[in-house]
Amino acid sequence: MAVYITKINGFSVDIIQPVQKMVVDYANELGIDEFGIFTYNWPDEPKMYLDTRFDGIIAALNPGDTVIVQTPVWLGVNWENAFIDHLNIYPNIKKVLFIHDVPPLMSPENHYLLPAYIDYYNKFDILIVPSQNMYDFLRKNGLAEKPYVIQYFWDHPAQILYDTKPENKKIINFAGSAEKFGSLPDWKDSKANLRIYGNPVGENRSNVQFVGHKPESILLDDIRSHGGFGLVWGTINKSWEQYMTLNTTFKTSTYLAAGLPLIVKDNLAEVEIIKRKNLGLVVNNLEEAQEKVLQISDSEYNQMVENVDNFAKLIRNGYFTKRALVEAIFKARFD
Repeated sequence: MAVYITKINGFSVDIIQPVQKMVVDYANELGIDEFGIFTYNWPDEPKMYLDTRFDGIIAALNPGDTVIVQTPVWLGVNWENAFIDHLNIYPNIKKVLFIHDVPPLMSPENHYLLPAYIDYYNKFDILIVPSQNMYDFLRKNGLAEKPYVIQYFWDHPAQILYDTKPENKKIINFAGSAEKFGSLPDWKDSKANLRIYGNPVGENRSNVQFVGHKPESILLDDIRSHGGFGLVWGTINKSWEQYMTLNTTFKTSTYLAAGLPLIVKDNLAEVEIIKRKNLGLVVNNLEEAQEKVLQISDSEYNQMVENVDNFAKLIRNGYFTKRALVEAIFKARFD
């Protein structure tokens, strides 16, 4: 039995392609080979050409193999349906779906597509889901009961400068655009400094600094050296707030890989693990976040840093991805 995993190529948007590549790199360590999918967009591609394209992607496939599909492919649910239907031509193929994102849940204008995506998910034997919340949500919306594996956290390969240890500075780091706040919170009376690694909204202030985007390798060293906390937040609309209760966020792992304790909202998908492992502060709003940052003692902060460092060893070395892949394959072929 051979195992294959898909990876999109030629896709330039944000972090999507690098994350799929990271998953494939860890999959390769387990002896799993790649099915590359080049993301040119041809909505009306004739079936004859589409079938030929699929045959090229899965040329190495044999009956009895296992295929892990990283979804979405960002070519539309009809394309993904056609691809999985083509796999079903081969007998005894086990199909594992690795859900990175659910497009209908990412923006209100795409909610109408949810039934189509649920129908697509139902064609798989095993699911890798980001959280229990996500699996429960999909089940309530039409997903058939299936074996599943919970991912919990994204991995984030990193080489950390251990001679630099995060310190209890009253700093809140936010890696992303300030537009994700909906509007920039009023920090004028706060002694907690906000550092934003993203698009500026307004001017720098004495306690608000727009650092700008930085490459991941530089970002991790920078936020580690400045210390404080890493903020996982997003209130740009109700739909996105709801999505963060279901899906695991890559930025969570960015901060953890850098060794920084977190600040997260109390309904984040990963919140129970963050609480149990004491990896940061759980708050209801940004005002509470600022208060807790100002109140935390050095000893409390240093204990969080130690907890984060122990936990981050898993994230920096790909263990969440490798565990999910191996467990999914066992469920497909052994259970």
